[in-house]
Amino acid sequence: MPRLSAAAILLLSALAPAVHAQKPVAETPAGQSTMTVGLGVAVVPEYLGGDKGRAVPVIVADYQHASGFFASTSSGIGYKTKVGQVALSGALGVAGSRSDRDHGLSRGSDALRGMGEIKASVIGAFGVGYEFDGGIGVGLRAMVALSHRERGNSYELGAQAPLFKNDVYQLGVFASATYSDKKNMQAFYGVTAAQSLASGYKRYDTKAGFSHVNVGLNAQRKLNKNWSVNSMVGVVSLLGDAADSPLAKRKTAPLLAVTVNYAF
Repeated sequence: MPRLSAAAILLLSALAPAVHAQKPVAETPAGQSTMTVGLGVAVVPEYLGGDKGRAVPVIVADYQHASGFFASTSSGIGYKTKVGQVALSGALGVAGSRSDRDHGLSRGSDALRGMGEIKASVIGAFGVGYEFDGGIGVGLRAMVALSHRERGNSYELGAQAPLFKNDVYQLGVFASATYSDKKNMQAFYGVTAAQSLASGYKRYDTKAGFSHVNVGLNAQRKLNKNWSVNSMVGVVSLLGDAADSPLAKRKTAPLLAVTVNYAF
């Protein structure tokens, strides 16, 4: 099952790098390497919980080596392997920052004034998945902050399933749920005493728990051997302490993305 540019998925989920239950941009045939490049646009919330949407460009650059090495704008640099129907992966990547100003294309909003910046962090992403007959897959991914560790860690449980496939069209469904540790939940949805004074939001302390879920459909339309159009439509919905946060002005928001890809 193809997935839309995972760069968009990163925006959608941390929105952290979602829908990772979907498969790679270009599936690597046994013994072969592939490169996929593309451009597109995604419509996502300014920040998770924000009540305004933002159109952002999506750049696809995804290299999959036959050995299992990969380098991607979405998944970082790492290695993956498969033992039977069990897939294992590890990678280094970057989790984006969140600003308390609206800088246009970056994640942030004037609605967060006084909340300060959540700095970008190098993360280690470690995943395990299982694929059942028929292409149904489930997976678990840990995203561990290796720098600016005050942003905390999160863990994503996802699933995907094909709905339709022929030589030209593919359609699939995906779902994921993200669990945030106490630091991660507080960084993105909590309000400290100092932040309360600076922003006007009431103080709000959080605890670890599920922070949000993503569900949606992804599709691919092959134009020829190399070119394809990939699209995704879905929603992200806050849960638990995240949904109750004073920063959560909109608990459920739409997610849209389209990319045109060239694989070789």
